[in-house]
Amino acid sequence: MDLGVMVNIYEETEFQGAFEDAVDAGFQHGQVNIFLPRISAEEVRQLAMAAVNVNFHVDAIGCYINPLRLDDATLHHVDFTDWKVVVENMAMMNGVERIVCWSGTLGRQLATPNLLNAEEETFNSVVSALKAMLDSVRGFPVQILLEPFSAHVVCDARTCLRMAEQFPNGEVRIVLDAPNTMSHKDFAHRDQFVRDFVTAVAPAVGLVHLTDMSRDDTGQRRFPRAGSGVLDYAAYLQTIGEHVPAVPMIVDHVYSLREMSAARQFIDSIAKDAGF
Repeated sequence: MDLGVMVNIYEETEFQGAFEDAVDAGFQHGQVNIFLPRISAEEVRQLAMAAVNVNFHVDAIGCYINPLRLDDATLHHVDFTDWKVVVENMAMMNGVERIVCWSGTLGRQLATPNLLNAEEETFNSVVSALKAMLDSVRGFPVQILLEPFSAHVVCDARTCLRMAEQFPNGEVRIVLDAPNTMSHKDFAHRDQFVRDFVTAVAPAVGLVHLTDMSRDDTGQRRFPRAGSGVLDYAAYLQTIGEHVPAVPMIVDHVYSLREMSAARQFIDSIAKDAGF
């Protein structure tokens, strides 16, 4: 399979070294997540050069802001100001147009539930925020990809499809990450849930994140790298292959060369055995 990988860039990250690790693990493309507060155009250029130096193609940029709190950088160190700088300069990264962010939440933390997230007014607020974000960078080629989460506004197949329908020209699409949308009660029938979710949201998908699913000793959900959880990954990949359009598939939740290599080997072996 033609797999990409997640490359995470923090303030302490040596840019070229991060891309070299990805290439050494057998990847030639992927998503670059930026966690650099007050990123500059020069830093975007430096990232672009670091990727070019090792022939790494950037499929998407991750700038994980919260559309409902554009000026709040507490989730991942970046806010709307950083997002705008990235969009205005990311064409330097081999012309990439995809940028990933959360779908919006009124929760205090990433996974904190908030009943207001299910309200119609909140959904409409996300739509308005996304339109304002797009208007602020009018003239720049950009496609916003929303990553859903079970505690956020876009949290299931219905809200994924409904959000994409608000942007019929494709300016906003959905990241397929089925484990992200699985609630505690869905865990017992997780493999059926994943198949149903993939089949339902496929028309709205603009990018795929490959993660796994598990529970810790306290029963809390965890999202480890592919092969370290309990999903029937052969069935998951087969469903993606049968229904999802040809978009980049990104191996997620890998934070070292060893983890990147292990996840790639696992997915490749599953794909080979299943005859993908």
